Amino acid sequence: MISSSKQTVQELARCWLRLVPEVDWFHLRYKQLSDDELMQRAKALLSAGIPAKSLIVNSSVTVAEALGLGGIHLPERMPFPPAMSPAIRVGKSVHSLAAAERAADEGADYLMVGHIFPSASKPGLPPLGSGQLRVWVEQVKIPMIAVGGIGTGNVAEIKRAGCHGIAVISAVVDHEQPERVARELRRRWENADC
Repeated sequence: MISSSKQTVQELARCWLRLVPEVDWFHLRYKQLSDDELMQRAKALLSAGIPAKSLIVNSSVTVAEALGLGGIHLPERMPFPPAMSPAIRVGKSVHSLAAAERAADEGADYLMVGHIFPSASKPGLPPLGSGQLRVWVEQVKIPMIAVGGIGTGNVAEIKRAGCHGIAVISAVVDHEQPERVARELRRRWENADC
């Protein structure tokens, strides 16, 4: 689950707390925040009951290490931090096969690949598609998480492409009953024929 810029940290905490039974990872993605601002938001989520090991923050090793979080997530162009705790999981966004191969060589634990399907957040940009996703999965041998335009109608297609998981924002956040959608996404993922 990726944070939405539409929500305050209090709204985010209330929403995410309802999703804990259905969601493995919560990605606090506020790219423009300072470490201090990110630290405050992460602390608010932890105080609300989001498990530290399930929380991933964008780009900040400092915040992840200080709070004992589950990981950090790096934008495609950001270099890997020189030193950090081996307990911190490192993910990286990628938008090309060459970038995916580079990130794998750098030591990423997982890749976030997208956008897979048409997405309102990427107007005018062609999606990667599940066929191309399958090619990437076959060529780059680390776990891939698909993002972009994913919902209950296409989650099984992502699993059949060999992806290790999905990341969503609007499919869940924009719904009146986010936990119901998260539960349905998990059910369809687990029941997909591969």
